[in-house]
Amino acid sequence: MYLIALTVELLSSVLLLLPLLLLAGAVRRLPGRPDIRRVVRTAKVAYRSLLAALPLVLAKLVVAVLLLRNGVEFAARPLLDLLVIGAPLVLTLLRTAPVLRGLVRTGGAPFDAAAPVTAQRRARLAAARFVLPARLLAVAGGASAVLALTVPTNSAMATVLGVFALVGLVVVVDVAQRERALTGRPSTLRWPRPLARLAAPLVLALAAAGCGAVGVTGSAMPAAMSMTDSAGHGGHAMPTVGPVRQVTDLAGGTLDGPVRRFTITASQARLPLASGATVDAWTFGGTLPGTPIRVRQGDVVEVTLVNHLSTPSVTIHWHGVDVPNAEDGVAGVTQDAVKPGGQFTYRFKANQVGTYWYHSHELANEQVTHGLFGLFVVDPADQANPADVDEALVYHDWSTDRGSRPAFGADDGVRTRAVAPGSRVRLRFVNADSATRTLAVAGGPWRLAALDGTDLHDPGELRDETVAVGGGGRADIALTMPDHPVRVSVDGAPDLGYVLSPDGHATIPAATGGRALDLTRYGTPTGTPFGAASRFDRTYLVDLDQGLGFHGGAFGFVFAMNGQVFPDVPMLTVREGDLVRVTFRNRTLADHPMHLHGHRVLLLSKDGVAVTGSPLWLDTVLVRPGETAEVAFRADNPGIWMDHCHDLGHAAGGMTMHLGYEGVRSPFTVGKDTGNMPE
Repeated sequence: MYLIALTVELLSSVLLLLPLLLLAGAVRRLPGRPDIRRVVRTAKVAYRSLLAALPLVLAKLVVAVLLLRNGVEFAARPLLDLLVIGAPLVLTLLRTAPVLRGLVRTGGAPFDAAAPVTAQRRARLAAARFVLPARLLAVAGGASAVLALTVPTNSAMATVLGVFALVGLVVVVDVAQRERALTGRPSTLRWPRPLARLAAPLVLALAAAGCGAVGVTGSAMPAAMSMTDSAGHGGHAMPTVGPVRQVTDLAGGTLDGPVRRFTITASQARLPLASGATVDAWTFGGTLPGTPIRVRQGDVVEVTLVNHLSTPSVTIHWHGVDVPNAEDGVAGVTQDAVKPGGQFTYRFKANQVGTYWYHSHELANEQVTHGLFGLFVVDPADQANPADVDEALVYHDWSTDRGSRPAFGADDGVRTRAVAPGSRVRLRFVNADSATRTLAVAGGPWRLAALDGTDLHDPGELRDETVAVGGGGRADIALTMPDHPVRVSVDGAPDLGYVLSPDGHATIPAATGGRALDLTRYGTPTGTPFGAASRFDRTYLVDLDQGLGFHGGAFGFVFAMNGQVFPDVPMLTVREGDLVRVTFRNRTLADHPMHLHGHRVLLLSKDGVAVTGSPLWLDTVLVRPGETAEVAFRADNPGIWMDHCHDLGHAAGGMTMHLGYEGVRSPFTVGKDTGNMPE
């Protein structure tokens, strides 16, 4: 409902401006028309424009009422729109509309159509009480359009309303002076008549552009900026409590256990998909996706990254794995990006069992899109109850010589695998894409065994349900193989699928429908170390917004957090040991999978409704349009951590912030001259 309502509100605000400008322009031209016929023709344009505007205003009213009735906490913008438009609209209906309606209905009778306009009629058509409401209504429409397009912060709204109040003042002066001139009275101001015709529209256009520019206060990325400098990151340096620690010191200390060593080489390659379509890719290990890493819980993982790419620098971030901060792989925050010809070694202990993935965090949107990612799985140490079939399905939408091709790894068609009936199957779905994907299983009962690497408690049997997995998220499917084919599909695509079949050949159609699974009620509850009733040491509210503004030195469409874009979004600061609650409110038309590095969060509620099923421990929290998601975590992994939307285009568009521990500093810098650009 919210998505539809906000779309209607946005479109109505933008579309409303055209008829209001036509109305105001026609009303302004009326007294200057030389004969009755042209007066009537212009009046028809004005009257029809007003009639066209009324349904759009009604749509805005309906949206505001619907949002309020459904308890949406941020319905202030459509209400503000209505207040801005309301007064001039009422005055237009009372003072302007009756005159226009009379002219349209009479057709100028009883006057000769070609007769000149009398002084008396010209005075009536130039009267401020007739002209001014329509002119001010156009100004209000301009304010409404800009409010709908900009990031809805208090400062932006105040600036928009202030600028348009000045525009309204220009219009009032213009109407007054024009009335005096058209009725033969002397001017009271030195008001240049030729410019007066252009003044209001010109100021209106400039004001719209200017107000859009102040939607957010983000500016160009500096040449170099430290995440912990008082001059950088929006001037939000963290207070120092106790000794200062560098992120490079937070490496986990001495690590014991079996050591698993891997060398991963970043290189460029032209690789085929199963269909024959080819991808000009950047790869980790020369494959699509990159070299899979599979270890056991307790293993010490040692990965040497070697960069053989010709131009871009790279890193490796271990998505969902709570590594020590020095191993997090974020350019400019926890390390310098690895330049061409260079290398870097990551070392950490695999403590978390589950399905994860890794990817570059240097210009992440560009590099992940090109293929710099791979699978990372941690098996239980004892492997007491392994599945007979355990396979990963890493989803990505590749850009190929045949256009965009969605695929599981490099398989962009329907792949089959022979599986004996009665076999225990675990399929690990990884969404290595930015967009939310809908996962479905056709052909038999199944269970959602895990989300984001963490097993769910007592997951129930599913048949026709679908599961939404946000960008960067993972979902493990468990089933017992029946005596007929089972198919895993994404977004109901008929030409992409993974089929388990007793004979390895038979297949079935993709699931095309199904009820969306309510994850907050799936499974059964079990104990957690904290919950909604706990006493929190820190509480934060993060509003996710969209609109026009400056980011990266350019004006355009941005995604903001609390009305700011990176690098101006204030840090969330914590002290080690704090219990922290964060509420995300999505005010946009898009999904936002919010990913906090270095911590798993417990989902407490969605839209104020508490989680009543299995506890949901997540590292990528999908917040859909209009939703409010409340999460909590224990600050038990000191460092400086990214917290960003894992629709990487949104992160690159400004939706990036950081979580910083008191007393932690980074010696690294980000910026266009540093070679470190994490997003």
